[in-house]
Amino acid sequence: MATSNDGDADTNPPAKRRRTDDDTDVDSSASAKVSAPASLASLNRANRSDSTAHNTPYIDEDFYSRQLYVLGRDAMELIAQSDVLISGLGGLGVEVAKNVIMAGVRSVTLHDDTVCTRVDLSSQYYLNEENVGQNRAEACEEPLARLNEYVRVTSHTEPLNAEFLRRFNVAVLTETPLDEQESIAVIARRNNVALIVADTRGLAGQIFCDFGDSFRVTDTNGEQPLSVPIGSITKEKEGVVTCLDETRHGFQDGDHVTFSEVKGMNEINTYPPMKVKVLSPTEFSVGDTTQFGDYSSGGVATQVKMPKDVKFKPFEESMVNPDFVVSDFAKLDRPAQLHLGFQALHVFELYCSRPPKPWNKEDAETVVTLAKNLNATMATPLETVDEELITTLSCVSAGSLCPMHSIIGSIAAQEVLKACSGKFNPIQQWFYFDAFECLPQDVDVLESDAIAMVSSTTML
Repeated sequence: MATSNDGDADTNPPAKRRRTDDDTDVDSSASAKVSAPASLASLNRANRSDSTAHNTPYIDEDFYSRQLYVLGRDAMELIAQSDVLISGLGGLGVEVAKNVIMAGVRSVTLHDDTVCTRVDLSSQYYLNEENVGQNRAEACEEPLARLNEYVRVTSHTEPLNAEFLRRFNVAVLTETPLDEQESIAVIARRNNVALIVADTRGLAGQIFCDFGDSFRVTDTNGEQPLSVPIGSITKEKEGVVTCLDETRHGFQDGDHVTFSEVKGMNEINTYPPMKVKVLSPTEFSVGDTTQFGDYSSGGVATQVKMPKDVKFKPFEESMVNPDFVVSDFAKLDRPAQLHLGFQALHVFELYCSRPPKPWNKEDAETVVTLAKNLNATMATPLETVDEELITTLSCVSAGSLCPMHSIIGSIAAQEVLKACSGKFNPIQQWFYFDAFECLPQDVDVLESDAIAMVSSTTML
């Protein structure tokens, strides 16, 4: 993908609009119209009109029933008003696009300025031999659009620029060179566009998130608020709440609660949320209660979901001073190693204009050297670069595997929904996953073997 300062293209994300049989003004590049019984179509149009009058998007409760159960209607309405850009329509990009479209955002714009090759057919399941030589975004626009008639799907083949990017709520980059990631990250942050970078290299995957200086999370876990019956509340500077009949409250330090149905200490029933300090599984304190009356009996303490503002580091800063989300606690040191490895692969491709050759020792040695040099530039360098791990990463990095795309693509799509809705804690800020244990053990793979496999694949 390339960047540009030219913003002539008129590519405003279109308003959400369900397609029905009696629609006549539909772009020829859009997906085929979906038939619906006249009565159902009329009912849905009436519901959409009512939603528009109240400035809220129409949500098909039957179609999104399971998602509504998990996310709630407020989050779903925010998602349905969001415009998403997905750049890079290889195997990973199409997996992200599929999941985001099914989730019901307002619009998805597919961006790609490269053409389909036979290599793409190994993992991009919406491309076939007839698409070889065609632009990848345009080739898979129609089948993706058919996934969800409530989402407007369009394609864009021109270079990305600031004017184009600022029209979106979320931008997802896949298969993007590191220098372009850096420049797009700056544009996205300046224009309050949530940025997600996703990449796979053979049996390893990477996700990066930057949602800006202050991103508000309204619900960190999506669980129902806890409620517990009260046995007593003391009247003191640090009022202690004891649960009835030794019921375990389940609260954590920093949670907030409100009270209801308390007798005697009536004022606490209308008091704003109070911060919890856990004393035991059945007791917690809530601060000063001396201004209230004496507790008599009854009452329920109910957890209140308080919004949390999350600060993200800019891409350039986070690259040298990263924060990781651990995907496998049996590999605690793996994210930092893979962080260097992925950067080294980008540098290798910048200078060689190609990825490392599969199982090529010279290329792998170069990638290891680059990783060591990059380690010296980190805010906290690693004591030792894992040469064996980086070598393995280099040897398999040219691979494109559907299972890895499924894992990384689905997680990246979840981050899109978090950015749109403020529901659940987002990744801060780097996530790495690998499955190198899938490789055969104690088997020497020769470069000649890999070349033969690649050649046979490209001739299919």
